[in-house]
Amino acid sequence: MTCASRLGARTWLGCGCSLAVLAFASPAMAQDVSAVAAPEAPADQQDSDVPQPDRNIIIVNGRRVAVTAIEDEPAEQSYDSDAIASYAASTLGEVVSQIRSENGDTDPVLLVNGQPLSDPDDIADIPVEAVARIETLPRGSAQRVGGNAGQRAYNIVLRPSVRSLTLTASRETATEGGWGNSRGEAIVTYIKGRDRINLTFRGGQSGTLYETERDFIPRSVAIPYSPLGNLLPAFGAEIDPALTALVGVPVGSVAMPAGIDNPSLADLAPGANRLNPVGDGAYRSLRGSYRPIELSLSGNKELATWLALSFNGRLGWNVNRSASGLPTGRFVIPAFHPLTPFASGASLLLSDAARPLRSESRSNFRSLSATLNANKGSWRATLSGRWDERHSAYTSRFSGPLTGGANLVPADVNPFDGSLASLIPISERRSSSRGRNAALLIDAEGPVAELWAGPLRFRAATGALWTRYRAEDTSGPRSLDRHEYSGRLGVTIPLTSRAKPFLPDLGDSELALDIGRTDLGRFGSLRRHSFAFSWQPADWLRVVALDSREDRAIVPELLSAPMVITPNLPYFDPLTGDTVDVTAIYGGGGDLRNEEQRTRSVALTLTPYRKYGLQLDAEYSRNDLRNQIGALPPPSAAIVAAFPDRFQRDANGTLILVDNRSVNFARQRGEQLRFGLRLAFPLSGAVPGAGGSTAPRSSSAPRPLPLRLQVNVSHTWLLNNRTVIREGLPEIDLLNGGVVGLSGGQQRHYTTGSIALTQGGSGVRIEAQRRGASNIVIGSFTDPDLLAFGALTTIDLKAFADVGRAFPRSKALKNVRLTASFDNLLNNRQRVANLAGETPQAYQPIRRDPIGRTFLVELRKVF
Repeated sequence: MTCASRLGARTWLGCGCSLAVLAFASPAMAQDVSAVAAPEAPADQQDSDVPQPDRNIIIVNGRRVAVTAIEDEPAEQSYDSDAIASYAASTLGEVVSQIRSENGDTDPVLLVNGQPLSDPDDIADIPVEAVARIETLPRGSAQRVGGNAGQRAYNIVLRPSVRSLTLTASRETATEGGWGNSRGEAIVTYIKGRDRINLTFRGGQSGTLYETERDFIPRSVAIPYSPLGNLLPAFGAEIDPALTALVGVPVGSVAMPAGIDNPSLADLAPGANRLNPVGDGAYRSLRGSYRPIELSLSGNKELATWLALSFNGRLGWNVNRSASGLPTGRFVIPAFHPLTPFASGASLLLSDAARPLRSESRSNFRSLSATLNANKGSWRATLSGRWDERHSAYTSRFSGPLTGGANLVPADVNPFDGSLASLIPISERRSSSRGRNAALLIDAEGPVAELWAGPLRFRAATGALWTRYRAEDTSGPRSLDRHEYSGRLGVTIPLTSRAKPFLPDLGDSELALDIGRTDLGRFGSLRRHSFAFSWQPADWLRVVALDSREDRAIVPELLSAPMVITPNLPYFDPLTGDTVDVTAIYGGGGDLRNEEQRTRSVALTLTPYRKYGLQLDAEYSRNDLRNQIGALPPPSAAIVAAFPDRFQRDANGTLILVDNRSVNFARQRGEQLRFGLRLAFPLSGAVPGAGGSTAPRSSSAPRPLPLRLQVNVSHTWLLNNRTVIREGLPEIDLLNGGVVGLSGGQQRHYTTGSIALTQGGSGVRIEAQRRGASNIVIGSFTDPDLLAFGALTTIDLKAFADVGRAFPRSKALKNVRLTASFDNLLNNRQRVANLAGETPQAYQPIRRDPIGRTFLVELRKVF
């Protein structure tokens, strides 16, 4: 796309955003003018420009304002304003992400004021002050509003009137130094009834962390390139017999002295049998820099009592930079060179500190989406469309050919004056890609018949997705065009009911059936079907059983992404146990196949003491995956046997090149148990179950805020995880030494927990994660070894304060929140060791977690 066309697209998007703002601002301004002429309302009836948490809300279980499909579904949990404040989050999207993690939900359907959302970005940037409460509905409720079987739906209730400007600024630094991250955010929010608009701008900048800024064991290199230079014999075992005679011992290497342009043998003698340090740690990044910028506009407009339009537009720009060391070259100084002090040829190994190798990736994206939500009687329907485009460009620099080489020093070049390094050849590789998607989806749901236990509900959806992907690198252009035409039908059949009543002693139960198909044209077709059985024998107990099969299309980038080459990447070779610098290749692979997944699960939810917010979850799940797509694992004996063409070694057997492009694994099976517990109740100043409310009080008397306790704990126990890499190869037990990823072994146990003690907008929150120990088998079949990954526990601490409440007379501090937090408070890093107790260089704790403990300060103000 040309600059003009890019400018045109941005101009049209900017015009659209401006028109949308005007459309909402006009009635708002008109209301403001009317308010000036109207008599002043009593203080307790006025709308506040800055929404204040309403701690007198009493949450009543009953029919909610929502689509008919879920209006009678009781909420498993209801998070009021105090509970939301306990997360110390800035936006609704951050809170929902936390709740999802606590509940173990991967893809819940989101509703706003009871209306389904087709795009979660529509509400992700809404400030938390605009949220009255968040309700998590039972498993299976998502299927009634267009979601997947067995998933929950989250209903977000917004405040009826909000006008605010939210400014946030934060600075995060590593306590070990060397790294920092700054972020800023501005959000303008307007809500009036069902109409809302939200404009967000955010940006950030993180620094580069270099190897020299952390204390760890440097790599041992086979070829000692150095900015000062190192001399080695061009032939034989010694550099020069005369130098050997001068020193008194055979000289196999010489560390070049600094500042001598025409050295004699005597000048070189002090560096005999020594090497100058490689010294490229200051030019290698452990963590590259990152600069994201994003602008978004979202909103909702009520067109009629039964029809509403929601929309979302986003623009974003990202820049990543990393450092890959120094260009290196081996130069041969011939015996006939006029400036050589040697009687025979010598090799000079140099690196050039004046031209460090860097990699840079730039990306930008833009998207537009719109959804029409219609509700007529007991039926609902949505029509949604989405368009998005993403452009990426990657540039990397590396020295010389991939396999190295030597260059003869010309007679007119002084090899010792520091100018020789400038002759090291540097190559630059560029690649770019552009992807564009357009989607259209229509779905409807409602009752079609009244049965013995309730209404028989029917749902149908049809949609289309058009994908266009273009990429280019030095090997030439590549492209992919694909369409996806999909259809889906589903029905929910009530089986028993206490309300009708029909077999009331059995409680409430229903069966949901869904079937769907997607046509990919020349790429084949995808099928999906599922059934979910939901049974609630008592108000405090629910059981959901699920069996689903789904084919998943390959992401276009994995098929046609340009080739990206990263030089000098530290890589652990499990066959030799060494960490070496390799050239890594990333990008798309054209021979991938669609994935096929089957999931079976049984989930149990208990809410025995609702007044204390107690919820217990237990879930058993079994996943069977065929043609699993994943990154190429390290070259164990089994991996080399399955993918021999992905690894290249030199004549000495040293790994020099790894093709990391994605591959298909034949099949994988995993079984796990997950347990969860949630507990939330006030410790003082409120009655449990009243949503933080207290007894009636005088409007003029300040009320002490209740002290609240919130506890969340979850534990995942992996019972079985086995994979077959290629048909005909033996099965690999990933819990007992097998590996198919790049991060290490598969832990059997994983535990997370959090505890929050809050009072209004102030409090303390502690979060902990523990990963169990694991191991992988390394080495060859004849010389095996074991790499043990130790258990790792990390603790995060966050303290936040409503500064305005501490200084009630200060207008400047009103609605100001100050947050201070530590991530990885104990600065723990995972320990990895082989059977001899040695840690491979690539698995040093610093490489596993370069940043370590960080400290963040955030200042947030709502106007």
